[in-house]
Amino acid sequence: MATLSLRMRDDLKQKAQQLAKEQGVSLNGFINATVAATVAQQETLKFFGDRLRDVDQDTLHKRVLKFMRQTRSGEEPSLEEIERAMR
Repeated sequence: MATLSLRMRDDLKQKAQQLAKEQGVSLNGFINATVAATVAQQETLKFFGDRLRDVDQDTLHKRVLKFMRQTRSGEEPSLEEIERAMR
């Protein structure tokens, strides 16, 4: 595991410490989780950007709208319902 020396504005450090305290984690844990989430977000954006680069945007929009019309609000399905739907 790497050890870093980090320069941070005092006000940002105070806000990060407060958020860490609210989440019940150390400042180190908060910073690790935040960096991990940011890295995952960037990797996800790159993945979908690569996959959708050559897709016609109008076609994609229509497919998303069609999917959204098929979804229903309400209770989440049970594990059994999900397994039944996958058969």
